[in-house]
Amino acid sequence: MDILEQQRFIFGSLFLIPNKLQVIVDRTLAKHELTAKQWFLTAMIEKLSQSSPTLMEVAEAMGSSYQNVKSIALKLQEKNFMVLEKDPEDRRVTRLRSTEKSADFWDKHQEEGIRLIAELFSDFTPDEVASLYKGLMKMNQKLQELE
Repeated sequence: MDILEQQRFIFGSLFLIPNKLQVIVDRTLAKHELTAKQWFLTAMIEKLSQSSPTLMEVAEAMGSSYQNVKSIALKLQEKNFMVLEKDPEDRRVTRLRSTEKSADFWDKHQEEGIRLIAELFSDFTPDEVASLYKGLMKMNQKLQELE
């Protein structure tokens, strides 16, 4: 297979893999009445390592629209996993704060997530993981440049 065929395969896979991954994560979380997108939103709030990042900050970190993130956040608020609150200094800004229920839930189910990731990469060698990581970092950097 020549380099162009490999690049085309990779390009197509970048669209296919997220869809398949979302189906698997949705199926795994369905018993808890959560979705992959809801999990991703809570993970991004933790990654931003602020007590309550703004809705816009989270949307940018997720590569999603403000409206999509707000919709997901409102569903998580209904489940008591998150609180949307107006910034006391600027009422136009909405902040997201994870709840105790959310922290407790993810602490209890962290092992399940680790098993899923381990299974996903079970056929990879450490060198393959390192190469994939390096390649995805380069791809992310190039996508940021193209934006």
